[in-house]
Amino acid sequence: MKKLLWIVNPHAGRGAIAGKVVDCVSTFQKAGYDVTLYATQGTKDATRVARERAAEFDRIVCAGGDGTLNEVVTGLMEAQTRPPLGYIPAGTTNDFALSLGIPKSPVEAAAVAASDNLQALDIGMFNERYFNYIAAFGVFTEVSYATPQQTKNVFGRAAYIIEGVKSLTSIREHHMCVNSAEMTVEDDFIFGMVSNTVSVGGFKTISTDDVALDDGLYEVLLAYPVENPMELQWLANDLLTGNVDSSRFVYFRTSQITIDAKTDVLWTLDGEFGGAVKHADITNFSRAITFIAGDTKNLENAEEA
Repeated sequence: MKKLLWIVNPHAGRGAIAGKVVDCVSTFQKAGYDVTLYATQGTKDATRVARERAAEFDRIVCAGGDGTLNEVVTGLMEAQTRPPLGYIPAGTTNDFALSLGIPKSPVEAAAVAASDNLQALDIGMFNERYFNYIAAFGVFTEVSYATPQQTKNVFGRAAYIIEGVKSLTSIREHHMCVNSAEMTVEDDFIFGMVSNTVSVGGFKTISTDDVALDDGLYEVLLAYPVENPMELQWLANDLLTGNVDSSRFVYFRTSQITIDAKTDVLWTLDGEFGGAVKHADITNFSRAITFIAGDTKNLENAEEA
């Protein structure tokens, strides 16, 4: 019988996965898997388990938020063997699941994780840390790790908006030198993301037609400073509608980029705090991990599931 390791973060999001464990295990068993369930015990525990036990299993499934998924991906990148990885989203916004067409329902997501729709995807490295789909800084990203977990649990996606409103009076401009084979630019920016996803903070941004999760390229978007709250609103509208051709942005694709700033910049990696650094070296490892995907041709349905 095939062996499956199910790594579960019992504290992710609202803890919704807790009442669905039996149904999910049953789904895996019906697909022919002998299931081993492991509940994470703290920060980076998922990384350790994935790294140390990957070779024992035919498949690994992660249940948790984007941060938990990042830990499992890191463990697999450090492991000698990388079995296919399934994902049951149980966090606040679950951007990566949306990009993969994975349903929000834990049991439906488990059915996807037990299927054979395999897709090798790119994985990024930010200095010495791996990330799944986005490295970002600035006005729209600082709220993701500044938002208290309790607020996330109670308000869900609205929590980011609540904290975003609070941050409007403290927008920081960062003078940066951005270098890649495709683009070199030096200017002031208030927001930036190096991403491999159609969704950021639970909202769709870049058009699905422009994003390939396995092409070895990241989409880079940098936002120029704004003069007043109205301009900030226009910038947000351009971002949330995927208007990457807006004059408010610098937008290009690359597989490797360095970003240097005069002062420390606070970064997020997959929605979690990624450190305060002056220098960022970001590299795309093409098709590094095989995921089990859902219906990636119909992301609207995945979002509504």
